[in-house]
Amino acid sequence: MLERIIDFLKNKYFIGTVVLLFAITIVVLVIDFNNKKANEVEFNKLTELNDEVSNAIQQNISTEELLNGLDLNFESFSYEFTANALVAKKAVVEDNIDIALDIYLDMHGSILDEAFSNDTENILRDNLVENIVRIYMEKNDFDAGSNFLNNNSFDSVYFHELAGDFYKYFEKNDESIFHYNKALSFDISEAKKNIINLKKPIK
Repeated sequence: MLERIIDFLKNKYFIGTVVLLFAITIVVLVIDFNNKKANEVEFNKLTELNDEVSNAIQQNISTEELLNGLDLNFESFSYEFTANALVAKKAVVEDNIDIALDIYLDMHGSILDEAFSNDTENILRDNLVENIVRIYMEKNDFDAGSNFLNNNSFDSVYFHELAGDFYKYFEKNDESIFHYNKALSFDISEAKKNIINLKKPIK
């Protein structure tokens, strides 16, 4: 079964469709496989969904139209997460960022209901928060992005650098510098410090 999962992940359409959440999806799949012994029916359903997304890409079918015929509900969280990641990535590629945002927000909410280890939850949360915040930047929606950051803040280099990027994008230099400085307060490499310092806006 694990070999079939690996073969599935190597599928050229899968690789082209889910770059954005590829790493964290593998983490969730492996955890689910090890803890619950992956369900054959669920895996086959995910494989079929991947084929539908691939066909939609080839035939220029919009994500909105595709969603009308898809069942994204799975008993296994890892498969449901992967299915949603596939569709969200397609929406991003076709610049349908409102649909992508809705999917990412739902995914972000759902990880809070799952019993993950702290490390796994942090990986999932970090990636989803970044996707959501950068979509708000793409939409030029400062209020929604700022509210999301405030409601989902956590004290890490990753978060403060992201928040610094967000506020810099909207030319909120004081807030941006505050978060970049918070990121610099962590024990990080000199290379990382240099990158963050280069990002800091000049007052």
